[in-house]
Amino acid sequence: MGRTTIVSTDTLSALLEAHASMAAWYYELWAAARDGRAPAMPSDEARRAHLERVATEFPEVAAVARAIAAPRMYIPAPPAVAPPAVVASSTDEG
Repeated sequence: MGRTTIVSTDTLSALLEAHASMAAWYYELWAAARDGRAPAMPSDEARRAHLERVATEFPEVAAVARAIAAPRMYIPAPPAVAPPAVVASSTDEG
């Protein structure tokens, strides 16, 4: 079953940029793990290559994907970490 969802060009552009960045990060982390090195931040060219691939595979978003000159780097916020539970100190007698 197909659905038609209408989104603004700004929203589509933001989604494509995030996708390109996350795809570039995925391949960089995979290559770093394979080679046993620390990962480097993906370059603008790597992110742009992923956008070009999206434009090739999905012609319905090609105009928006090709209009993005330099995709932003997407770095997700760190996960929320709850502070550790307070441990009451006790004194042992005896």
